[in-house]
Amino acid sequence: MQKMKWSKGWILLLVAVIALLPACSGGKQVADGGELTLTFWNGFTGPDGEDMKRIIDQFNQEHKGEIQIKAQTMPWGEYYDKIRTVVSSGQAPDVAIMHVDQLPKQADLGVIMPIDEYIQDFELKEEDFLPAVWEAGMYKDQRYAIPLDVHPIGLYYNVDLLKEAGFEKPPATMEEFLEVAEATTIDGNRDGKIDQWGFPMPIKWPSGMIYFSTLYQMGGEAVSKDGLKALYNSPEGVKAAQLLESFISEHQVSPKNIQQDGEVTLFRQGKAAMHINGIWMINAFKEQKGLNFDVAPMPTFGEKSATWAGSHNFVLPRQKKTDPKRIEAAMTFIEYVTDHSIEWAHAGQIPAKNSVRESEEFQDIKFQSHFADVDTLVFPYPSPTYVDVWVPAEEALNEILLGKKEAKTALKQAADKGEKKAEAAAR
Repeated sequence: MQKMKWSKGWILLLVAVIALLPACSGGKQVADGGELTLTFWNGFTGPDGEDMKRIIDQFNQEHKGEIQIKAQTMPWGEYYDKIRTVVSSGQAPDVAIMHVDQLPKQADLGVIMPIDEYIQDFELKEEDFLPAVWEAGMYKDQRYAIPLDVHPIGLYYNVDLLKEAGFEKPPATMEEFLEVAEATTIDGNRDGKIDQWGFPMPIKWPSGMIYFSTLYQMGGEAVSKDGLKALYNSPEGVKAAQLLESFISEHQVSPKNIQQDGEVTLFRQGKAAMHINGIWMINAFKEQKGLNFDVAPMPTFGEKSATWAGSHNFVLPRQKKTDPKRIEAAMTFIEYVTDHSIEWAHAGQIPAKNSVRESEEFQDIKFQSHFADVDTLVFPYPSPTYVDVWVPAEEALNEILLGKKEAKTALKQAADKGEKKAEAAAR
């Protein structure tokens, strides 16, 4: 049989035809023109979702013809179960957001993959980010995440109410805090009913974040590094819980048995002088008509400054088949968003990237730029069972604040419960 002879013209035609064939990438979407379409999962269902959408739209415009990001947003309450499901079924998104305290657990379960080898060619280095949150993205000596932001708790205060009581600046110490709280707790009608509270102490969320901060301020710790032992069951842990309860019973600067978000309502209405909550509340309070407020770092209730902080982190979910081109595109997107996170700062966050956080534009944002001292932020130890051990402490704190249990008893029971749960999960 005579061999077919290929002329130069036929070869060029064949190459042209192959180039026109639609691309295929493991079932992922690829737009016309060879443009990679990546899926990006997140839980930004609130107003911050609009800020993220603007960043994505800007990225898509600047990378048209190369990379396009298709975002999928869902409530955080169902987010982690869903992402585990799609990863196990081989349909993982290309890039996702996770909270810092979820990273060790998701890494341990194989939901997300190490990214050390993928960040070398990008401006995503340790010296470019806030050290504490960069360290929190490590698990078993491997990097699993790139931080987008830090979102600490801090002090909100009603400027007018403090001025009426003779205070020109917010409190920074325990003594100053109590002085302000007591002076701004007022029975205006002299009928035995408090019309204005100094500091309504939340019984439920975010009481656990306030307790965490107070615990570390007093020299204590939350959970052991291996995630198996409850360190809050300590003299420091008991003292921290008793202090928070004293705002209600002893100092009487807070009403009893506040319902969920009741303290937020009082602050909105101008019936509370001070309020401790996360930085995410800034925009909500800005929208409140007639509320003249400002912010400051959380006061130091103990021997040293320490503040609970969370963080949103970019991760790469584990794929059924790794595609280097898609990973490179995902890292390009991550780098872009961190570089442009000044837009995210307007959503009520503190950028994790130093260059953005130290920029004049960020310093000009009235509230976010002085909400917290970033050098005092404390993140959970990277452990898959941290949440198992810590959550019972928050449940115990609720009972303590309601006066149902003594702090020592409640925290001992919480520690036993949490450690048993962690041991079972670690088997």
